[in-house]
Amino acid sequence: MKKNVLKKASLLCLASSLSLLLLSSTAEAGYNTNKASKAAQKKVPGASITEVELDMDDGEKVVEVSLMKKNKKYSLKYRHSDTKLIEYEWELPNTSYSLQNKKNVSMSKIKAKARKLVKGSRITSSRLSVDDGLSEYKLSLKKGNRQYKLVYNAKNGKLLEYEWKQLHSSSSQKVYIGESKARNIALKKAPGASITKFEFDKDDGTAVYEVELRKGIYEYEIKINAVTGAVIEFEKDIED
Repeated sequence: MKKNVLKKASLLCLASSLSLLLLSSTAEAGYNTNKASKAAQKKVPGASITEVELDMDDGEKVVEVSLMKKNKKYSLKYRHSDTKLIEYEWELPNTSYSLQNKKNVSMSKIKAKARKLVKGSRITSSRLSVDDGLSEYKLSLKKGNRQYKLVYNAKNGKLLEYEWKQLHSSSSQKVYIGESKARNIALKKAPGASITKFEFDKDDGTAVYEVELRKGIYEYEIKINAVTGAVIEFEKDIED
């Protein structure tokens, strides 16, 4: 009878720990999503949020925030782990059908506008296209670790779309935080615990450190982003 009672008590403790872990993970995800939403509203004052979506981008969890301000649509993408802005875009509707019989602004003038807007950039491609009967110049530019995309009305030179995104470095160019720092992060997350296993791995293309720890009857599994040092997974279980 005592064994059954103890077994039930252990199961209840385990269920309670799992529930707390789930609530903690959910709370953290909700906190970062809310933080990204507030950052987006601060970035675009006076705009209204139309959608907030949690997604994966190149192996990283991201928060995509869509906003509207008058007739201007915005889309901002934040890295979920540290809510850093990694992509920014806005666009205006092109309704200049009445101008289509006019002569196009020259490509050289459009390029000059683009270089003035993104100072120090290099134009990597430029072309004239016709979308839904409307003539537009589409340019791609590069500056540092950012890729830009600009779309201009070919008839009056008005900027219709502006976008930049953070370019992902190749694995060989990425600088990792290192084993020593990752161990310290894990030990701070589980005070008093001892590391029993440590390894470097790739999770959906993202470089991570996977750390297992133990303290008394508790076992911990912690996954750390190898580039940013952010804790992306945390589990605490009772040893079987």
